[in-house]
Amino acid sequence: MNASQEPAPPHQPGDPATTHGGYGSPEGGTVGYGTPEAGFGLAHPSGPAASPSGFAQAWNVRASSPRPWKRTVIVAVGVFLAVLALGAPLGVLWHFLAPAVPVINAGQQGVVVNDPSPEEYIAADGWFALLGLGFGLLVAIGAWLLLRRDRGPFLLLGVVLGTLGAGWLVAPWIGEKIGRGGYQRWVETAQQGATYLAPPEVHSLGPTLVPAFAAAIVLTLLAGWSNDPDLDRSGAHPGYGPNNDYPDEQPSYLPPGEPRV
Repeated sequence: MNASQEPAPPHQPGDPATTHGGYGSPEGGTVGYGTPEAGFGLAHPSGPAASPSGFAQAWNVRASSPRPWKRTVIVAVGVFLAVLALGAPLGVLWHFLAPAVPVINAGQQGVVVNDPSPEEYIAADGWFALLGLGFGLLVAIGAWLLLRRDRGPFLLLGVVLGTLGAGWLVAPWIGEKIGRGGYQRWVETAQQGATYLAPPEVHSLGPTLVPAFAAAIVLTLLAGWSNDPDLDRSGAHPGYGPNNDYPDEQPSYLPPGEPRV
């Protein structure tokens, strides 16, 4: 009797072919899901039973520690101060782009605008609104890209408060301060009929709030478009919990014992 004609040894208890994963074969024995004789096996929507340890080893999924509060607060305060300081160059840029106001010394009537229909006031506010919009966009995008590990509500709070202070306090104060001393000296010494170009001023509250509104909207949209629960990983696959290393792609075939996700 050759080896091909020898009877198969009896199955032992615990053998995979005799457990829940097997079924009857034409020869009267049982075969498992992983054997070629098993065919398609039993249909199940989620496939064979998953092995959590095998999945973790296969995809190297690990949870990282939560963000430290100390770092979160320091970053938020630092962002606020940095954005607040950026209001100074914003005010300087606005001063040189906004049109000056032509004025004349009218004698007893004092210094008046030398234009029957002045547009410089509206133009100054318009320039400030446009520059504030660009300022808010750039600050929000820069904070999102440079501070990826610190994204979240505290970063949003630091950026919004910083742009609010820059647009409402720092930029108008710096922009209106430039040339103000020379204008005051001209007012004190000018003769009747003398003309001058007064430095621009912000005349309404709305333009000063544009940077904060723009930054808040942009950061909120970027967070809404992100597919990571913690917002700190680009290209992450959602649904596996915060701060995990997610696989970029999964193979089309998984060996027996591995889960199908």
